[in-house]
This record gives sequence, C-alpha cells and structure tokens, in this order.
Amino acid sequence: MRDVVENERIATGTDESKTDTLVDDLLRIADLNVWPLKILNHSLSRIIIEEKPYVSADLEFVVANRKLNMVTVEDKHIKNIYSPSGFGETQIAANIIACGDENIRATDDEEPIDETIFAMRVLSTYVTFYKAEISASYWAELRRGLPKTEVIVKRWPGANAKRKGLDLVEPNGRKAVLDALANIREFLLRHEQHWPHQC
Repeated sequence: MRDVVENERIATGTDESKTDTLVDDLLRIADLNVWPLKILNHSLSRIIIEEKPYVSADLEFVVANRKLNMVTVEDKHIKNIYSPSGFGETQIAANIIACGDENIRATDDEEPIDETIFAMRVLSTYVTFYKAEISASYWAELRRGLPKTEVIVKRWPGANAKRKGLDLVEPNGRKAVLDALANIREFLLRHEQHWPHQC
C-alpha cells in the first residue's frame, strides 16, 4: 500500500502495476483464490450482438466460481481517471456486461441465465464496490440489439469521485473493504454450482 501512496505523488510516468499488486494482495488476503474460487488475470470477454463481436474487454482481474463472478475491472492510478468517464464507471458497466455475456457462451446450451456480477474499483487506495443483478430477459434482448430491459448497478459507498470510497490507508476503510470481500466470497460460495468456465 505504501508503494501505491508514493506512486500517487508522481506527476509523470504513473505506474498502475503498484495498484495491480495491491488488488492482487487484497483478493488473496480475502481467500478469493481458494477452490472453488479462482482468480483469472487479463481474461478476455466480449459482448456479442446479432452473432457479431461488438465490444471486447480485457478484464485485469476476475474472481470466478462456476456461475457468479466478481469482476475487479478497474485499478487505476488516480491521475489517469477523469470525470467524463464517471471516474471509470463507464468501463465498469461495459466490463460487467462483457463478463456476463461471456458466461452465457461458456454454458453448454448458451441460453440466457440470471446472473449476479460484482465489481470493485480501486483508484489508488480508494475502493468502491458494485453489484449488478442481470436477468435472463436482458441477455435475450442483448442478443438482438439494444435491450429495453433496464439493469441497475448498485454502488457502495454511494459517492463517486476520485477520492471517494473506502480508503485503505485508514484502519476503518481497510476493515470495511476486507469485510465486503469476505461477504462477497461467502455469497459466491453459497451460489457455487457446476458451471464450466467464467470470463
């Protein structure tokens, strides 16, 4: 964490590898790499519409069981993120959809399924969690084009800015992040089923 804080002070040549290491450490401390869960690095996921690849996403970290995923999509240097993208939330939404769409294609019959996908954004030492519950009807509509069905992605904590979220530098922030990861781990284990592969 010290490396991430020191790296934040650098004006040029920002290095996201320090944040990558912090994210990897957090996931492993929370036992999100212990079977039946696994961590996938740089997993390629796509959104397919009308049988054509529409968007590809290189997901830096994915924690998967066999049906549900926690996608850790954004771990950015704080100076590489800006307000027009919602501080990375646009990419988070696209990555959640790409991961879920990839999950469906990994099933034997490729039929739409209800999915719960979690995401975690790490901007320097500030952590925000997201949860999307996406219905099978949304996936069925997406196959044909722009869905009319709405998906709501919940954010915790609620504020969205560069230095909002749970701060890992603060003991209470660290505890809240580790508690949230433990809760997500328990959720994933409760819903573990025999599915072939996840994004």
